[in-house]
Amino acid sequence: MKLLKKILFALPLAGLLLSSCSKWTETELKEIDHIGGYNTMDNGKSEAYYEDLRAWKKTAENYGRPVSFGWFSNWAPSGIVRKGYLTAVPDSIDIISMWSGAPGRYEITEAQKKDKEFVQKKKGIKLLEVSLLSHLGKGRTPKSVYEEVEKQAEEEGWSDSKLNLARKHARWDFWGFTSHNLGNTEELEQALAKFAHALCDSLFTSDWDGFDIDWEPGAGFNDADGTINYSTFTFLVKEMGKYIGPKSDPEGKGHKLFCIDGEIGGLPAELDEYVDYWIRQAYGQSNPSFNTPGNKPEKLIITENFESSATWGGQLLRQAAAMPSKGYKGGVGAYRFDNDYSNSPDYKWMRQAIQINQEVFNKWKEEQGQQDDEKL
Repeated sequence: MKLLKKILFALPLAGLLLSSCSKWTETELKEIDHIGGYNTMDNGKSEAYYEDLRAWKKTAENYGRPVSFGWFSNWAPSGIVRKGYLTAVPDSIDIISMWSGAPGRYEITEAQKKDKEFVQKKKGIKLLEVSLLSHLGKGRTPKSVYEEVEKQAEEEGWSDSKLNLARKHARWDFWGFTSHNLGNTEELEQALAKFAHALCDSLFTSDWDGFDIDWEPGAGFNDADGTINYSTFTFLVKEMGKYIGPKSDPEGKGHKLFCIDGEIGGLPAELDEYVDYWIRQAYGQSNPSFNTPGNKPEKLIITENFESSATWGGQLLRQAAAMPSKGYKGGVGAYRFDNDYSNSPDYKWMRQAIQINQEVFNKWKEEQGQQDDEKL
C-alpha cells in the first residue's frame, strides 16, 4: 500500500532534480508532498529542475515519444483553491487545449497572463486555442460588425429570424463574402482564406502555441450557416496550414501546433500532412480505434470524457495502456481534465495515465530494438 501511495504521489516520468533527461522515462518512487509539482517554486534550485523538464518536453518533437493532453475547462487562477490554475496541472502535461477560452492580449487578465506564462516558459507546456469552427468568421468577427443592424432591428422591431439573417449577412460582408451565394465557390474561398489568416495571426500576437479545431458537424454545431462543410473545411485547413502546423515549417525550425479533434474519421487523408495531432474523442471506450486520416497512429491522441467520469477515471487507464497493432499511439488525455484535480491526490487519473502511456511506449521501443538486433 505504501508503494502504491508513493507511485500515485510521484511525478509521472519525472526524474530527480539532478538526474539526466533519460531519467524522466523512469518511474520515480520518491515520496513527494505534492501540490502540483514545482508549480509554486521559482528560484535557483527549481530552475535546474525546470531546465530538465523543458528538455524532456522537447523529446516529444517529431513524435519521439507519446504526449499527454487535455481540454482545460475552468481557467480561473485566483484564490487558494488551485483547480482553476494552469500551474497546478501535473508538470508532465505536454499540451492543453483551452476549452474555457484563449483570451487575446487585450482581454487577458494579469492573473491569467502570469499563470499562462509560467506554464509556457517554465514548464514547457503548449497552450492551444480551441474552437468549434462551424461558420465563416467564428471567433474573429468584431462585435462592431453587428452594431448597425442591431440598432436598426431595435428601432424597427425586427423578429429574431430577421435579425439573425441580417447579422449573418453583415458577418459575411465583413469577410468579403458579399454575394451571399453559397454556390459562389471562388468568393467563398477568398473569404475563408482571409478568415484562416486571422485565426492564425492572433495566435502569434497573443502568444498561444497552436490551434485545436473541434470538428463536430454531425453533433456539435448549432450555429452553422453553410459556409463551412466537408469541402470548404478541407480548403480552410490547407489555408491555416500556410501559417501553423508542419506544412508551415518545411525546414523543421519550429511551428505553432495544429490539431483536429472530433469527427476525424470522415476527413480526407490529404489533410494529414497539415496536422500535428489528430485527437479522438474515445469517450467510454476501453478498446479505441487507432485509425486516422493518414493511418499514422503516432499522430493520434486518445481521450476520455472527464465531464462525466473524472471521479472514477472512466476508461482512461485502459486507453493509456492500449496500443495499435503496429507502431505506437501519439498520446492520451481527457476532456475537462481539470475535474481530475478534485481527486486525491490531485490529478490522480491523469498522472497514472501519463505514466502507463510512457511505460507501454518504452516496452514497444525495447521490443523494436530486440527485433532490429535479431535482423543483424
